[in-house]
Amino acid sequence: MHPRTLSISRRCSSAVLSALAFSACSGTDTGDNAPVRPDDVPALHHVGLNSVDPERAIEWYLSVWPSAERAEVDGTPSVAGEMYLLFDQVGAPPPGDFVPELGRSETQSAFWHIGAFANTTDMDGELGAAGVEHLPLYTGPGDRSGVWRSGLTPYNGIVGAADVATAERVESRPGGFSYVLAPDGVLFEFTGGAGTTRSLSHVHLFQEEPQCAANWYVELLGMVLPPIRHEDDTTSPRPPYEPCGAPTGEAGWPSLETVGTIRQPRGTVVHGSGTISWYPRQCVGDRCESAEPLVPSRGQALDHVSFAVQDVAAWRAWLGANDIVILEDVHDFDGGQAFMFEGPDRLSVELVSGTRH
Repeated sequence: MHPRTLSISRRCSSAVLSALAFSACSGTDTGDNAPVRPDDVPALHHVGLNSVDPERAIEWYLSVWPSAERAEVDGTPSVAGEMYLLFDQVGAPPPGDFVPELGRSETQSAFWHIGAFANTTDMDGELGAAGVEHLPLYTGPGDRSGVWRSGLTPYNGIVGAADVATAERVESRPGGFSYVLAPDGVLFEFTGGAGTTRSLSHVHLFQEEPQCAANWYVELLGMVLPPIRHEDDTTSPRPPYEPCGAPTGEAGWPSLETVGTIRQPRGTVVHGSGTISWYPRQCVGDRCESAEPLVPSRGQALDHVSFAVQDVAAWRAWLGANDIVILEDVHDFDGGQAFMFEGPDRLSVELVSGTRH
C-alpha cells in the first residue's frame, strides 16, 4: 500500500497539547452538524511490518510463539495472535532496523518494539532450542557483558548511574523483560512472570512528550489513562497530565544501550483490549551522534499500528473535523473499511472495521 496523503493541516501541535488546550483541536464546524467522537474505544488489531521476506518472517514468529497461526488479512500474509502482524513485502531492507552494536535503531521512529507477554523465567532454553538468542541487557554504565533478562540483574527494578554501585544486592528473581532480534531487524520483547497471561499483543512507542501523547489518544481516540491506585488498594480516575511536557528523566539500567535507557516521563493509555505505553525519544543531548527528531514510521520495519473500531466512517469524520493528517483515506479492507492517519510524532495509525477475530 502507498500513502494517499490529503492536504489536511494538523493544528494539534505538541505545544497545544502541552498546554492541554484541547479546544484548539476541535473542528471548524461548531454547529449542530459538527462530528462527535464515536462512543466505542478502539482496540488493538494489528501492527503492520515491512519485510524483504514475509514467509521467512512468519516462520520466525511462529517458532517463538507457537500458539499463533498463519493467516491472511486483506490479502496480506499475516501472523494471528492476540493481535495480527501483517507483512508487506519490500524490495530492500527497510530502515528502522535494530542495530545490536548501538543498542537501538539508527533511525528512530515512534516505534520502539513489539512483543509478547509471557513468563520469561525459563525462556532462554525454549528460544535457544529454536535457534534464537537473547540480546544482552547491560546492568550499568561499565557493564559490557549483560544478562539475558531483567530478573537476573543484581538489584531490583530500574537504577540510575549514581545508584548502580550502591543499590542493594539481591539474588536472581523469576521473570522480567528480555529482547530478541526478529527478521528485518525488528526488536521483539518478552515480558512477564509466573502470573502473566500469555498474549502476543505488546507495543511500546517513543514520543517527544510521552504524557502529551497519552493525552492526545484520550482526547482524540477516546482511550483512558490508567487509574490512580491508592494505599488502601482503591482506585480513582486519572485526570489528564497537566502540564504534560515533563522534563526528560535520567537514563537507567538494565538497558539494551550501554548508556542506559530513558524511561521517564512515561505515558500509558488503556485502549479497548489492553494498554500501550510511550517513552521519551532516546537520541537526546550527546547520547547519539546527533539529536535527531523521530522520523515518520511509514516505510520503516515497523510501519504502523492499527485499531479496530465499529464505524470507520464516523471516526474518519471526527478526525477529519479535527484537522488530523490523513495518510490513506477510507478504502475497502478485509470485507470492511479502513483509513490511516498521522498520530503524534508522525506515527502512522490505522483504524479498521471489526475486531481482532
